[in-house]
Amino acid sequence: MVIACSPRPGAAAPTVAWFAIGAAVRPPITRAIAVGDCVRRALVAHSDAHPIFVGRNDDAPSTGHRHAFFLPADDDGDGRLDRVVVSARDGFDERAQEALDRLQHTPVWGHGGPDLRMTRLATCRAYDVGGLAGESMHGRAAQVGLARVWESHTPFVPPRFARNRPEDGVEAQARRMILGLGLPLPATITPLAGEDTPAGVPWESFLLQRQRGGGACGTVRGYGLRLVFDRPVRGPIALGYGAHQGLGQFVAVAR
Repeated sequence: MVIACSPRPGAAAPTVAWFAIGAAVRPPITRAIAVGDCVRRALVAHSDAHPIFVGRNDDAPSTGHRHAFFLPADDDGDGRLDRVVVSARDGFDERAQEALDRLQHTPVWGHGGPDLRMTRLATCRAYDVGGLAGESMHGRAAQVGLARVWESHTPFVPPRFARNRPEDGVEAQARRMILGLGLPLPATITPLAGEDTPAGVPWESFLLQRQRGGGACGTVRGYGLRLVFDRPVRGPIALGYGAHQGLGQFVAVAR
């Protein structure tokens, strides 16, 4: 299903590119960070290192999460990745869109896994394609939905060690990062139990470290969270270590 929401001449730049993953054997959701990293590296190569994909401007890291998120997801709940959302709040300029065009026909090699075929479903603004979890077959992406209730799709890895000090706790770190995305603080943050994971996959089964690149990682442990806001907020919401490559991503579950 290709969603007809390409921008009209003179319209604002698209902020979301949505792809379907095809492969002889699709990667398990536990490899989300590896696939997100592969998609990122492919787009860096196709764009001649566009800052929106690299995450740096003139050798200085981008700030304020303005660069792209690469969010592989298991939208049908079978435990294997079937979609990737690439999202940038400032939008994709012409050079970035050309790179996204080339990704549509470019194999993306996973770490030790098969080549992946990327079929683009949409390039548009988040409000054109955002929806709730379970609506991907109806052309809706839950990573860029508008909702009050959001739940972890991949584990949140705090960038600092969660010591006994309140300011270093998992919830406190999540709150700071939510503010860093420019979102209001949620009314409640509660842990998700092991049985509430996507397709019943335990959080501890996920790959939690990038095989290339750096990033602050306080602990190699992932947590599932439920965020409830006082009013609907627009995604993407991705927090913590590896958030731009697929870890710490949330999906919209209720308006």
